[in-house]
This record gives sequence, C-alpha cells and structure tokens, in this order.
Amino acid sequence: MALPLPVQAPARPNAGVRTPLFLLGVGMALLAFIAMFAFGIVFANRGLTGQQVPVVVAAADIQAREPITIAMISLSQVTSSSLPPHAFVRLEDLKGYSAVVAIYKGQPITSNVVSSAPDQIQGGANAYLPIPQGYVAMTLPSAELQGVAGYIAPGDYINIIATADTKLFSTAIPRQVAKTVFTNLHVIRIGPASAIPKEGQSIGVSTSITVVISECDAQYLEWLVNNVKLTYVLLAFKDYDQKPPSPDPSCPSTVAPSVVGPALVDARWSFTRG
Repeated sequence: MALPLPVQAPARPNAGVRTPLFLLGVGMALLAFIAMFAFGIVFANRGLTGQQVPVVVAAADIQAREPITIAMISLSQVTSSSLPPHAFVRLEDLKGYSAVVAIYKGQPITSNVVSSAPDQIQGGANAYLPIPQGYVAMTLPSAELQGVAGYIAPGDYINIIATADTKLFSTAIPRQVAKTVFTNLHVIRIGPASAIPKEGQSIGVSTSITVVISECDAQYLEWLVNNVKLTYVLLAFKDYDQKPPSPDPSCPSTVAPSVVGPALVDARWSFTRG
C-alpha cells in the first residue's frame, strides 16, 4: 500500500521584496492625495476669485443730489462673479451724472444710485436743478407758436427772438423790429402741458420752460417778457454748446443792474438802430 505524499506548505514571499513594494504603494497614494489636494485648492481659489474686472467706486462720500466729478470716483478691481448688476466700469461714463442717494466711500456705483437728469427725478425733494455756479434758473411763458409747437424738451438749447415796436424806446419813426436777444440758453425743465395735447406728442404743448441764465440777464429778460413779443427757436443738437452761457461784458453774471428800462435795453440790443 502506497503511502500519501506529504503536503508542501505554500511558498512565502520574500520579506525583503514585500517591504519596498508596500512603501512604493504608500508613496504613490500619498503623492496622489497631495496632487488632488493641490488641484482642489487651485480650483477652489479660481471659483472664489474668478477673473478680475474694473468697477467704478466712490473715492469719497458723495451726498445725495451732488453732481459727480472725476475727483469723487476711482477704479477698483473686483471678481467678475461679485460685480454688481448695472455697475459702471469706466470713469468717463459718469460724466453729467448726479447722486440720487448718498454714496459712501468705496461703494461701487451702479445705475440705480445715480441719474444723468437730476432735474427730472420724481419726488421733487430728491433733486437739485442743474444750475451752474453763478447762474440762476428762470421760467418763461410758452405756447404752441411761441415754443416750437411743444417740441422743446429738458436738455435742449434755444435762442430767443424779441419782436418790439420801437416806440417803446423812441417816438421817431416807430416800426416793428426783431432781434435775437439771447442765444444757447439751456432748458432744464418743462412746465405742465396744456389741456389740448399735440398729435404725436403725449405731453402736449408746454405752458412754460425753465432756462439757465445769469441774474443780470434775467432782469433784462424779465423786461422783455413784459413788454415785447418773444419767440423761441430750437437749436439742432449738433449746435448745442453745453458750457455755461458766456455773459455779455455789459452784464456780468455776478452783477445785477439796479434798474432795467427801455434805455438800457435799447443800448444793449439797438432796437432803434436796426
């Protein structure tokens, strides 16, 4: 009877080979973990910062109704994801704007806190009329034939023609004469519309217009309103001169004449010598 063969134990791996392989595996796992951690930090930072974009911010506190100048604003950098909606990104885009509400230093400037037509802001108490320093606003009567059939709007510029009878100034050979007495007056407000609207223009024909003028010129214009016929002519927008009106040398913007009468009016515009 044959005897059973002895069972051989499985061969054990060489301990000297197993240790380096184990260490290699641990090292590769550690490197993979470090690489994934580094990528995670990079992508997390990109998600938090994003692309840097410019935004206009207040360089100092700006009060409500205050006109915005270049000295009041500056450019800052923010991430594209944190850029406020309707924010201004160029300094020059705020030219002619005023603050609707108080804007604090460092605050991004958006379209809902500024206005380019502060005289038209609803609420009245929240808006200053855009009157340059040294000038005043004056309201003039208007009508369809006098006021370009209602087509004059805030922001327009007009000339004023005066038609007068020379007997106001002299009894010698009385006659009707017309003179352009004021040029390039800035219209900043339009008064209430008349009861009969003009076809194609929902606001109708305005009953008054408000212009920017010097105090001295305002006294002359007041005399003309009460004594002669005035007609307004609307300038083409390419002819607008948006600088404050240059005062007549005989009527400085900071000086008001004591009394304006026919003699001063005729001396200024020469109605009797026309």
